[in-house]
Amino acid sequence: MKHRIVLTGGGTGGHIYPALSVHDELLRQTKDIDLLYIGAKDHMEERLAAERGIKFYGLDVSGLPRKASLSLIVWVAQMSRSMYECRKIFKDFAPTAVLGTGGYASAPALFAAKQLNIPFAVHEPDAYPGLVNKLFSRWANIVSLGMEGAKSRLPAVCGQVIVNGNPVGANFVNPLLHDAACQKLEIRSDLKTIIVTGGSQGARALNETLINALPQLLDSGKMQIIHQCGEKNLEEVKKRVDSRYLSSGQYIPRAYFEDLALAYVASDLAVCRAGAMTLAELSALGKPAVFIPYPHAAQNHQFHNAKYYESKGAARVIRQDELSTERFVSTIKELVLDTKDSEKLSSMQKAMASLGRPDAAKSLASQLIKLSSD
Repeated sequence: MKHRIVLTGGGTGGHIYPALSVHDELLRQTKDIDLLYIGAKDHMEERLAAERGIKFYGLDVSGLPRKASLSLIVWVAQMSRSMYECRKIFKDFAPTAVLGTGGYASAPALFAAKQLNIPFAVHEPDAYPGLVNKLFSRWANIVSLGMEGAKSRLPAVCGQVIVNGNPVGANFVNPLLHDAACQKLEIRSDLKTIIVTGGSQGARALNETLINALPQLLDSGKMQIIHQCGEKNLEEVKKRVDSRYLSSGQYIPRAYFEDLALAYVASDLAVCRAGAMTLAELSALGKPAVFIPYPHAAQNHQFHNAKYYESKGAARVIRQDELSTERFVSTIKELVLDTKDSEKLSSMQKAMASLGRPDAAKSLASQLIKLSSD
C-alpha cells in the first residue's frame, strides 16, 4: 500500500529534529511513501525542511500567550484558522498516519487527525511532557517517549506508551573514532578535552563563566577546551581571551559546528544546556556531561531533563542561578583531572551510554509504518 504520512512539530530543535530524523528513516524503510511536514510558517522548521527538500506546509500559528490579553484572542483565531486549514489539507492529502513531535505548531494537525479519525502518534522528547503532547496523548494510538521519566507525568488514560528514545541523526549513530575526530578538528588527541556549548547561538552565562575560568583550567597544560560560542559572540570572545590560550591551541573557539558529533566524540566531557536533543545525542555517544539547564525553558523542562540524567549517574547539574566560576572550575577539575578517582568519569560514561537509544528513529519509523498499514 502507499503510505501517506504527515509529520508535524515545531518551535524548538527538540521538536523539529526528531521529526526530520524519522522522515529520513521512513524513506530508508520504504519507497512506497509520500511525506508532508506541517509546521509554523517562517519558522525554523520551514527553513530546515527547505534545506532538505521536504514537502512543507506552513501555518500562521504562535505559542499560547501566558496572560489574558488581546493577544489571546488573536491566538484563538490563529489556531481556529489553522485547524480548518489542516482539515482541508488532510482531505486532499489523505494521510494514512500522522506523527506529532510537540510544540504549538503540531496542535492543528493533531486536532484535524482526531476529528477525521486518522490514526496518529505523538512523540514527547522531554522528561516533562509539553502541553500539546499531554493533551493529545489521551487520544493518540501511540505515545512515544524520549525519556522514561516522562511516563509518570502522562494522563492516566492515553495511547500505547513506548519508550523509544529521541531520534538522532546518522552522524551520532555511526560516529568517527576519537582520534579520527581530533584529526579532523585539527586538535590534540592526547589531552583531556572539554566541549562547552550553549547551543548553536551560544549562551551568554556559559560564555562568561568559561572566559573567567580559563586560567584556572588551562594553566596546568593537561586540558584543552572546545567552545561553541555562537556566531554573534565569536569576535568578542576572542578579544577577551588571553592570546596565549589561542596561540597554544588549548582553547578552540568556534561560532558553530555543522557536525557537532565530531566535537562531542573528540571530547571527554560536555558542559552544556539540557534540551532533549542534546541529551539524546550525548547518550547515543555515551558522553558524560555537566548540565546547566536553560532557566527560562517552558515548564522548566530542561531542569527536569537534566535531573533525570543526573539521577542515573550520567551527569552533574548546576542551576544557572547557582553557577559561579569557582563551582564551574571545581566540578570540571574533579571529573577530568582528579587522579585519586579516575573511575568517576568512566562510570558516568557507562551510565550515559546505558541511556542511549541510537535506534530510536528506526523504531519510531517502523511503528508509524505499522500504524499506517493497520
